[in-house]
Amino acid sequence: MDKKIPPHKEVAFQEINKQFTGDNAKQQCTRLLQALRKFSINTFEASRGLGVYHPPARILQLRQLGRCIETIWQTIEAENGDKHRVGCYVLSSGEAHE
Repeated sequence: MDKKIPPHKEVAFQEINKQFTGDNAKQQCTRLLQALRKFSINTFEASRGLGVYHPPARILQLRQLGRCIETIWQTIEAENGDKHRVGCYVLSSGEAHE
């Protein structure tokens, strides 16, 4: 997998970050949910693109609020070349997608 966030996601992340500012857990969940309504997102993208400090915790909070989010495991390569196993999160089809 490429080390960079795809351009279409970068654009969406910038828009989401402008609209939903703040670093508290609620704002992080909001940004993450907005992104999930558009496309799948992995831990790397959520952390770097949306400023979500601990994506698995935010996903758990969204699930506890009733959101149906699936985790698909994938291996990505970080900027330094190390490979990491991360969760790729997908909002289930029962949820609203834009």
